[in-house]
Amino acid sequence: MNVQSPAFGNSLKSLRRERGLSQVEFAGRIGSTQRHVSFLETGRAHPSRYMIQRIERELALPVGRSQILYETAGFSSPYKCRAENSPDVVEALDLIETRLLANWPFPAFVLDKRWTILRSNTAGKLFLAGLTELQNQPANLFKIFLSPAFRERVLNWKEAAPIFAARLYREAAEDPALADLLEEAHASGILDGLDETFREDVPVFVPVEFMGPDGSRLRVTSLLGQLASVQDAVIEGMTIEMMVPMDETTQNCLLAAGTPAAVAGSTAAE
Repeated sequence: MNVQSPAFGNSLKSLRRERGLSQVEFAGRIGSTQRHVSFLETGRAHPSRYMIQRIERELALPVGRSQILYETAGFSSPYKCRAENSPDVVEALDLIETRLLANWPFPAFVLDKRWTILRSNTAGKLFLAGLTELQNQPANLFKIFLSPAFRERVLNWKEAAPIFAARLYREAAEDPALADLLEEAHASGILDGLDETFREDVPVFVPVEFMGPDGSRLRVTSLLGQLASVQDAVIEGMTIEMMVPMDETTQNCLLAAGTPAAVAGSTAAE
């Protein structure tokens, strides 16, 4: 019997195990049989394009994972492999910036999968003033979070640090470059002591608290999102981060900071 390349079978098996499905359960999801799934995973059977379309639809696969299935099966992927600086991606970023970020009154950013800041609104630039200049490369939110200058601004670092850490661990598990930064954070001792205090009665939200320009205590959290109809792996890997004020004092302060007069004053001060 002709045995196909194991690349597709290995990808399929990895995908099935990630979802915690047996071959029987997986077969039921995609309308096949356990025998056929076994043959696909061992290379004794070759998938059709329609089978791959069914798999990506039934398992709601991200574009990047779908691309791998098509390519390892020997098909050209229907999804284009665009570079971050390609005209299509730049146009998509411009759309997000002008239609979404510009209409959000509080700090907002577009991050790539490694947390590099690709776009930000005026409020976002003001919020990170004095922090992005510390980096010789494009500003990276991961590095900003770990910088001493950022931690000095956080009034409740002890409470907020576990939230930052959980997010960093989650993202670093998906990307070697972020994993290297996480190791640097461990080596520097930034994440030491997170488990020394047992947290009881954890609230629904744990805001990050900053000192406002008038001395008031500002409390914010973030809303993370993506565009629902994205069909591109590069754009799909991007995250839109929008800061949300947790009380009226914070809301009023952030809104005031984004007024034309305040922006002009900040620009003149630079």
